[in-house]
Amino acid sequence: MGVFGLGKKDESGRQVRIEHRGRFLRASRTGGVSLRAQAKVAGLNLTANSQHGFRVSRTVGKNTQLAFQNGRFVLRGRYGKGPTKLNLSKSGVTVSTRTGVGTINWIKPKRSSAKLLGIQVRGQNAVYINALWAALSLATMLLTAAFHLAVLAAQVAWWLLLLAWQGLHHLSQSLRGLPYALTVLRRSLRNARLTRALKGAPPLAPALGAPDALLAALVLSFEGWGRGQDLPALKASVAPALAQDGLLSPALPQLEAVATLLTPHRQGPTPRAELLAMAALGKQAEASLGAQARPEIALALDDLMLQAGPKTRLQEQMLEVFCDFAGLRLTASTA
Repeated sequence: MGVFGLGKKDESGRQVRIEHRGRFLRASRTGGVSLRAQAKVAGLNLTANSQHGFRVSRTVGKNTQLAFQNGRFVLRGRYGKGPTKLNLSKSGVTVSTRTGVGTINWIKPKRSSAKLLGIQVRGQNAVYINALWAALSLATMLLTAAFHLAVLAAQVAWWLLLLAWQGLHHLSQSLRGLPYALTVLRRSLRNARLTRALKGAPPLAPALGAPDALLAALVLSFEGWGRGQDLPALKASVAPALAQDGLLSPALPQLEAVATLLTPHRQGPTPRAELLAMAALGKQAEASLGAQARPEIALALDDLMLQAGPKTRLQEQMLEVFCDFAGLRLTASTA
């Protein structure tokens, strides 16, 4: 231990009171220098002090002491756990609380004490020191709480920002796919209406079940009806292309006969009549043509329409209806 206890810490981690405590000599700032001797006889503690006289004391219970100091009766008791204690003396009961710099007595403030850098202070000055320490502690606690709240607010704001960004991203993805979803919905509703209408429409002629006749009916529908051409104009426009296309060439001799068979199916408002007839031809193609032949024929018909120029809106719709009812999936190119 250093001189006068310098560098020694108490149970709270503070510098102990600066004083000298020897076996018989005690020296402090407030108490001065005194000689002191202590002995224990028959369970009694006997203390002689050159400044304070003679004292006899005895512990009569847990944390309770009775004593006679120069013939004056002394009662001391200190009870409780934690920083707040109940104090007992001849003058009554008080309550005190240990602080970071000392102890403050709530009933009798002048009995408070404080210790700064090992220097003991009592009375009113100790109250001021404890109050100042409490104010500084409260300010530190409030600043710490404000800092943590600011950090928490920043974290919450960042989390909300990320959440909003993810929401906007998902919304953007949803809106990007909305046109396609609406197209699929309109297509599904149109096909449902055509399916109901087919139940009350006249069936296709049995002759159209033959592959060559069915090819001719498709060529007539796509190029004739789709571009608004009569039979002579149709034959003149598609004859060179059909002659070179080995897949569709059998349709050329069948065009006149098929035109007669398809005429009843074009009665009614257009383009609903053309689309209804195309739905019937698509179902016939699914029943008459093989799974491998149907997509090849659909591609050949698409090439045939493009040779005459860009497809009309009606041709686009007819191709969609044919593929849907023929069991084919028509997708848009992503190139």
